Amino acid sequence: MDTCSHCGAGLPERAAYCPSCGRPTDADVVTEVAHVEPIDVQHAEPRYFGLGPPVFVLAVAALLLVLGVLLVVFGNLAFGVLAIVVAVALFPTFLAGARRWPDHPVARVGLSTADRARDEAGVAVDSISTWSRAGREVVRVRKEQFTLRRERDAKIRELGVSAYEDDGRVAELRAAAKEIDERIEQNERELQRTLAAARRRVRKGRAAVVSTEVIGPDESGPLQEGAAEPPAGEGRGADPADEEAAPVDVEKSS
Repeated sequence: MDTCSHCGAGLPERAAYCPSCGRPTDADVVTEVAHVEPIDVQHAEPRYFGLGPPVFVLAVAALLLVLGVLLVVFGNLAFGVLAIVVAVALFPTFLAGARRWPDHPVARVGLSTADRARDEAGVAVDSISTWSRAGREVVRVRKEQFTLRRERDAKIRELGVSAYEDDGRVAELRAAAKEIDERIEQNERELQRTLAAARRRVRKGRAAVVSTEVIGPDESGPLQEGAAEPPAGEGRGADPADEEAAPVDVEKSS
């Protein structure tokens, strides 16, 4: 019996590793491997039950849609509506099959169109939500401005009476009216910031779904030395929407 060269324990015949210390022995591993039976490897192909080829499903859906429209036009309303409903119900099945077999050109076009429609719908929902929140904020600020203007008008009337009667309250009333004017201007700035933030959010969401546009080099060539630079704010990087909007004149309410 052979012995392990590391621990001296006895080794079984043609052992690759010592059963005592676990270290590899000097046995011919290639000879041992040569006696191993070959392994039969089989690759399992996926089977998607209930899903048809996407081209076939799309063809059936299109045929049913055309048939339904023709039936509705010729007066058979019940069967026409039924055919249209079945055709519409087949489109999710077409998309599911296209995701399982995306190699066909029709499947790729269908998936890209569906993804684009989903992104556009998401942007539309986000835009509606953004402008809805901004609209509520605008209404709140406008109501507050209306109340402040009424208070200011009342202070101005009191100021006129006080100046006429010379009761010593002119400075106090003038300071109160000035404070109300400052609050009105602050509300106007808050209103403009709210609208600008809503525009930026909608523009950012729209930019996420817009296809990338490749712009070639300018045919006029690079800017020659000594040529006039474009004025500030008129270059490519200028974005008028990012600038703070000008205050909006609001008709005073008495």
